[in-house]
Amino acid sequence: MLKKLVFTMLLASFVLAACGGGASGGEAAAQAVEAYLTAKVKVDQEGVRQRLCSEKEKDFETEATTFLGVTDPKIEGMQCTWLGDNKVKCAGKIVAQYGAETNEFPLVTYRVVQEDGEWKWCGETH
Repeated sequence: MLKKLVFTMLLASFVLAACGGGASGGEAAAQAVEAYLTAKVKVDQEGVRQRLCSEKEKDFETEATTFLGVTDPKIEGMQCTWLGDNKVKCAGKIVAQYGAETNEFPLVTYRVVQEDGEWKWCGETH
């Protein structure tokens, strides 16, 4: 009986390891936010559309064109981390030139949701 229990526990741990456990889901969520922010800064409208959650689809035009007409927008020092509870916190900033003025927008914490098996950006959160 004990051998069977140990075998079952070992088998379960191998299956979890093969599936990546919970860490890969968090990493995928952080990568989705990074991809969304990159698409937004590059004014890649299709990239934004693919990574936007259904709840935010109504805001697509605003999200996809935020940096349209901005001189050389870029992301500096972006590093996103899964916090759990559908939250991803990002360090770094977006730097954008509006005419002669340079503006910096710090990256913050974002909400993500899974839709159709993929993580999607769903707005800022606290």
